[in-house]
Amino acid sequence: MKRKIGWKRKAAVFASCVLAGSMVFTLCACDLFGGRKEDASFPYDGALSSGYTGSEADYMAEQDTSSTDERRCYEAAVANGEFSGSYLDFLREFKSTGGNDGQEVNAAFASVVCVESAFSGATSRGSGVIYSLDKSAGDAYIITNYHVVYSKDAYGRYGLASKVNVYLYGGNVSASAISATVYGGAMSYDIAVLKVTGSEILKNSSARAAEIADSDSVTVGERVYALGNPNGEGFSATSGVVSVAAEYVSVLRADENKTLSLLEIRTDAAVNHGNSGGGLFNASGELVGIVNARREQTLDGTLLFGFGYAIPVNLAVPLVQNILNHNGSAVVAQIGITAKVADSKGVFDERTGKYYIEEKLVVDSFASTNGAGYNAGLQRGDTLLSATLETSTGVKKTVQLTRLHNLTNLLFEVNSGDKLHLSVSRSDEIQTVTVSFNQSRYFTTVT
Repeated sequence: MKRKIGWKRKAAVFASCVLAGSMVFTLCACDLFGGRKEDASFPYDGALSSGYTGSEADYMAEQDTSSTDERRCYEAAVANGEFSGSYLDFLREFKSTGGNDGQEVNAAFASVVCVESAFSGATSRGSGVIYSLDKSAGDAYIITNYHVVYSKDAYGRYGLASKVNVYLYGGNVSASAISATVYGGAMSYDIAVLKVTGSEILKNSSARAAEIADSDSVTVGERVYALGNPNGEGFSATSGVVSVAAEYVSVLRADENKTLSLLEIRTDAAVNHGNSGGGLFNASGELVGIVNARREQTLDGTLLFGFGYAIPVNLAVPLVQNILNHNGSAVVAQIGITAKVADSKGVFDERTGKYYIEEKLVVDSFASTNGAGYNAGLQRGDTLLSATLETSTGVKKTVQLTRLHNLTNLLFEVNSGDKLHLSVSRSDEIQTVTVSFNQSRYFTTVT
């Protein structure tokens, strides 16, 4: 199955951080809580105020994890003084940009499955990606799209498929079918998790869990490959490049009762019905996204080509782990604020030849005077610079808030008892506001 995008939302000026599960692009509160004039700080400005001495390009590059072997080799060569040119110069000299990635991409098929879902006599076909695998037990969890295993016209448990089979690469006949169940999911994010238990086929297969990349490091123009089950005709690979590294688009939810605004990677790799739930892989064979949609026409009916979309793994993977941690449901932390992208700019790094987008995120309003963020002392007009998640066991993870989705993705990793230390710029002074998620009302179940 393949979700069709009816129209693409313009670049969002406002985006909700009230809860990561809704991603609603509207203001959800009024201005009764007062406010002040926003200061001028981008995350880089905040870093300078905290003692950072590098350039803005250096700062943005430090947030980036190389997503290909080519980039990693280049950066190692520069660090070792073996190469001094740009990344593009490196590619021209050491490896053509049209190089053959066949071995890595072929190996990635070991983590891709075809998915067959039965609905009251009807059958639909899609794709999936192995997230975790215990071969000795024949157990696996598989990521797919919610709309692959859901039909609005189906009877039974919430319209979910009555029977699901998955097939490994090379095994597209009935004797190769592996029975799976729908473990859980979040329709509002078009993500579902399949569970396989005790499969002899898995035990004796070459299957493996996908290697996960950092989707925030994906570069426009980078080669990518869509692996899946297009048109339900079996395993296939299509290639293209990343057209847009991260954008919000409007997608009709599986029950067709609501239009969702989902964070997506856009690619010109051919994406067709049946690719849904399959993987978008980089040239190193690492997973960067879960293919879920394509755009077919504009509002005036003009046909479009080369508009395929994939949910970034930096969103999909924390969401899937959240679903596994909560027995099939996605339970997400709520800060209780609406943040807006007050400004944005491109920062070019001549070393890597990469443009980074840096956004200025500002607290715009509050859902209530009893939310986690308001109770912690956040104020309207605060510029959000970074977030450090401190778990109840003391483990810390820091994310620089250079893009809005950095924060919303992080909220899926917050559990009861955790704290979120937010570095904010308030009247051009750097302050830390600690949000404690110590009450059940600070969490919501995403449907």
